[in-house]
Amino acid sequence: MESQIKKLKQKYWEGKTSLQEEINLKTHFHKDLPLDNENAFFKELHKRKSAQADIQFTPPKRRSKMLWQLSSVAATIAIIIALTINYKTNNNDNQFVVDDPQQAYEISMQALMMVSSELNKGKIYSARMDKVNEIKQLINK
Repeated sequence: MESQIKKLKQKYWEGKTSLQEEINLKTHFHKDLPLDNENAFFKELHKRKSAQADIQFTPPKRRSKMLWQLSSVAATIAIIIALTINYKTNNNDNQFVVDDPQQAYEISMQALMMVSSELNKGKIYSARMDKVNEIKQLINK
């Protein structure tokens, strides 16, 4: 019996014991044996595990939930204030209304000239791309 316990202890310290073998070791060391280092270790291990089993989990207080609710209310109020300020400052929709037909014609012509000049720049780039595509086709043949 003692040689079997010695082999089990050796396997335990090497980390090769099965669950059943560890249970056998623990039941053996629960008996009143003379205190040597290993016996004291297993008794202390048993005490700590039983003390750890008595520890109860306590959930966190509700204060964090209340803090979360207050911060969400504050964020909502800040968003409403920001939107109200933005609406009041951008409420001038009549700033681009032109009543004179001649002035409206001039503004339209300027806008069309600007668009036309940008389109002409685009034609230059597309002509360059046509040349690049021709060269690419020659290389791929």
